[in-house]
Amino acid sequence: AAGRLGEVVAEPAPAHGVRRLPPGPGRLELRGVTARRGGHTVLDGIDLVVPGGTTLAVVGRSGAGKSLLAAIAGRLADPDDGEVLLDGVPVRELAHDDLRRAVAHAFERPVLLGGTVEDAIGLGLPDPSPTRIREAARTAHADDFIRRLPHGYGTALADAPRSGGESQRLGLARAFAHDGRLLILDDALSSLDTVTEARITEALTGGSSATRLLVAHRAATAARADAVAWLDGGRVRAVGRHEELWGIAEYREAFAGEGPA
Repeated sequence: AAGRLGEVVAEPAPAHGVRRLPPGPGRLELRGVTARRGGHTVLDGIDLVVPGGTTLAVVGRSGAGKSLLAAIAGRLADPDDGEVLLDGVPVRELAHDDLRRAVAHAFERPVLLGGTVEDAIGLGLPDPSPTRIREAARTAHADDFIRRLPHGYGTALADAPRSGGESQRLGLARAFAHDGRLLILDDALSSLDTVTEARITEALTGGSSATRLLVAHRAATAARADAVAWLDGGRVRAVGRHEELWGIAEYREAFAGEGPA
């Protein structure tokens, strides 16, 4: 772990611009985005527009570049060519604080930091009010199991035993509490049971005004999104509703036997 941390610390930090983010609905646009890893082109000239307030599921076979696309969309990584814009501003030019206030992330294996469970959910918030934290936990369906902990939200994070699905729900609660204009979920529902996943996906596609980019491996998740971007061979093969794409055999194969939902 110490060796890996050393690698991360030694990695040059990406340069950030000084432009401020204007008011906007969270419109995300990728223009000609190409990304290479290990001498291999993973994403090849991706053009993609996600209108503000839309839930877009990104699907594709393993190795299609879904996680890399999600990382580039939120500027956890930079493309080798092309650019990403949020509400018309290239994310490379955004001031660091503006970018991190605007974009929230949730991951398959979230790294949870903080002294207590409440601290972990409120990490990075300028004003982590208990009301906001509990509302986010309820949206992530984490409130029930948190209240069963010895000291509820005040339980020390190190003393809070939890399953993989419960850790994912805490990571989701942290992202929901952030309340930015763009929410990126990189396979952040994979360890949840199907009922909980359905409820959280319904919340994602319902009350929030944020734009959501959702890396999805289950057909049921893609079916609940407003639209699906299908990655294949490093490119966006198609964008459309899940039920429209389901008639294509190669699209169905991306779900490894999942049903159409």
